[in-house]
Amino acid sequence: MALTGKRVGLPDERIAHRVFEDHARRHPERLALTCGSKTLDYGSLNARANQFAHHLMALGVTRGSVVGVCVDRSPELLVALLGVLKAGATYVPLDPSYPQDRLRLMISQLPQMELVAASDDTVRLVAEAHDGVIDVAGIAERLDEYSTADPAVEIASDDLCYLVFTSGSTGTPKATAVRHEGWFNLLNWLRTEYGLDHRSSNLMVSAFGFDISQRSLMTPLFTGAPLHLLPSRSFDVGMAYRLIGELGVRTLHCAPSTLYLLVERESDTSDALTRVNYVFIGGEPMSAARVADWAAREGNGCVLLHQYGVAECTDVASSHRMTDYAAYADGPMPAGQPVYNTEIRILAEDLTEVPDGEVGEICISGISVGAGYLNAGPAHQERFVTVVHGDAKVPTYRTGDQGFVTPEGELVVVGRVDHQVKIRGMRIDLGDVEHAVRRHKDVRDVVVVPVRNDDGTDDSRLVALVVPAAGPIDPRALRGDLLRALPRNMVPQEITEVAGFPLNPNGKIDRKALAAGLRNPAPSGAA
Repeated sequence: MALTGKRVGLPDERIAHRVFEDHARRHPERLALTCGSKTLDYGSLNARANQFAHHLMALGVTRGSVVGVCVDRSPELLVALLGVLKAGATYVPLDPSYPQDRLRLMISQLPQMELVAASDDTVRLVAEAHDGVIDVAGIAERLDEYSTADPAVEIASDDLCYLVFTSGSTGTPKATAVRHEGWFNLLNWLRTEYGLDHRSSNLMVSAFGFDISQRSLMTPLFTGAPLHLLPSRSFDVGMAYRLIGELGVRTLHCAPSTLYLLVERESDTSDALTRVNYVFIGGEPMSAARVADWAAREGNGCVLLHQYGVAECTDVASSHRMTDYAAYADGPMPAGQPVYNTEIRILAEDLTEVPDGEVGEICISGISVGAGYLNAGPAHQERFVTVVHGDAKVPTYRTGDQGFVTPEGELVVVGRVDHQVKIRGMRIDLGDVEHAVRRHKDVRDVVVVPVRNDDGTDDSRLVALVVPAAGPIDPRALRGDLLRALPRNMVPQEITEVAGFPLNPNGKIDRKALAAGLRNPAPSGAA
């Protein structure tokens, strides 16, 4: 079964930052950026980014160079990011909220990284890992020596624009390469499909190293709108909620876990989130029950978009507008239809299409497919394949996610191939179990973790960490209800009530932290 996104013509030059430059030429006075008390208009941000780009070029940075960016949320972050792009180089987000050892490991994966842009507070995090660190704030006066004109650098649409690290099953992060044309296509789809313009301000609430943050940073600049940054290295939900109201924020890009925290801030006298036009949600499975009551509030004009995608294919592959909350309670939420110039196929292990409605591996093709993993061995590149469709050979990415297509033509994601575990000799998917538990009237949200048994075998048992919908959970009653809905081997043997789930720096549920709190956690994909 194939889902095909709308075919939309794109300009010959598919370079996102050139669209930003056009806004700066036509409306230099418009607000481009705020971070606490600091503000920059489009003309000033463009001029400062140009000066930084010319400085990088004087240091030898050119088309195809790789430059790390380890800067806290600040005007300097955008100056560095845009400056790297304008110099024709590829930027690498090095999130200052990550542990220093993690940053060192990431930098070691990219020996071709020529420089690292940092700030006063982040230099110490990367100085030992790289000898080419630039303090962006420290050279501010020296940048005045350089031209404020846009650099005349030739950039091709299939050049790389950024590298974002994804976690690997071996524990070593992989640098995923994204092309300019894929990023341009995504931003153009957001702008066109949802009517985003200079009024569509955005507050960046996710961590800089997260793939969702790259579109969160660039989408407002692509549409001529203000970008607002939290003046904090880590996510502060109270500050974020206050700024949404004070600044009149109109768009958000975030993981579901971040949205839940913001929704919990709403009250009868506080409705800032209901006045946001769009929340683009991605990165992990969505629990509709956790936002259903808020979404049904009278006068709530906020549209929630449940999106699916992977970093290897420019972050977003499909999108679904959330409306039918009663239907979501009966099964997994649709992830919608493909973005422009993108095709999604549900394939079997031999890369043939599965029958309509059946579950298979979600495979993505089209302009959004990235350039693979930089410096990774053949084993890591095996998910980037060529699939024959008729007479055409189509570059395709095998996501490792399982899904199916509904009769209405929408993608539904049901779990991960590598989230299967063996329980009592039979393989099951953790996503299937979580969907079933989440449908129970007493459950608001759940994470199911496999825990190895103590009998010396590879077998595991399931532990359900449950956030209750209202009063305390009765584990015996819940298990009894689940036994009427699931095969016995899929019913969690242990049910533990929790107030909430820890989040990792990317704003997703930190499953590793949850597993670490249990005895003998079993790895995903355990046989």
